[in-house]
Amino acid sequence: WVLSDSLPDSQRQHWAVAFKDITASTNMRTMIAAVIPTASAGHTLPLLVGLSAPEACLLLANLNTFAFDYVARQKAQATHLTWYILEQLPVIAPAAFEEKIGSVKIADFIREQVLRLSYTAHDLAPFARDLGYEGEPFPWDEDDRRRRMAALDALFMRLYGLTDEDAAYILDTFPIVRKEEHKKFGAYRQRQWILEGMKCLNAGQLPAAPECSARSRAS
Repeated sequence: WVLSDSLPDSQRQHWAVAFKDITASTNMRTMIAAVIPTASAGHTLPLLVGLSAPEACLLLANLNTFAFDYVARQKAQATHLTWYILEQLPVIAPAAFEEKIGSVKIADFIREQVLRLSYTAHDLAPFARDLGYEGEPFPWDEDDRRRRMAALDALFMRLYGLTDEDAAYILDTFPIVRKEEHKKFGAYRQRQWILEGMKCLNAGQLPAAPECSARSRAS
């Protein structure tokens, strides 16, 4: 333990981005990252510190995408996703997030999704406040969460320069995800929603646009 009073003001932060070091070929996903409240963390929960809240949102969204996970699995050959592996993995350059789709800046769209996906309990209020949000935590809605994550996945497939065919292939290489979705919903819904989201992007619309959301619900 370290007394917070012993830290310089610039290093006192009430949240951090963490990722799970332990992984396995039997896991649904290789990279699992989240923003966590201030707490002690062991060596198998590495922390990414020194990020502003807006920067953290962009990186966190990137780390949790299927596109990033696909590459991570090619590098992680054992049960640890270590620092030296993470440092080799490709992330989207910050400048790409400054572009717009329609009238909305990509960075703003991503931050809105990450805020709603992350701020579901009061212990992350400091993170929400750092993003300029003063309201209550967002209720946990499983269907809404899956749709927001699918929208982010579709967007990052595009940011990585992948075609619809590339995305379909990548999503088909997650057999455990496919199996669990078929068991729970009778279909590989995330795959359907991500590919639908990419069609929205082809039309110059964000995956969360009302007309795109309507098509996704219909499918």
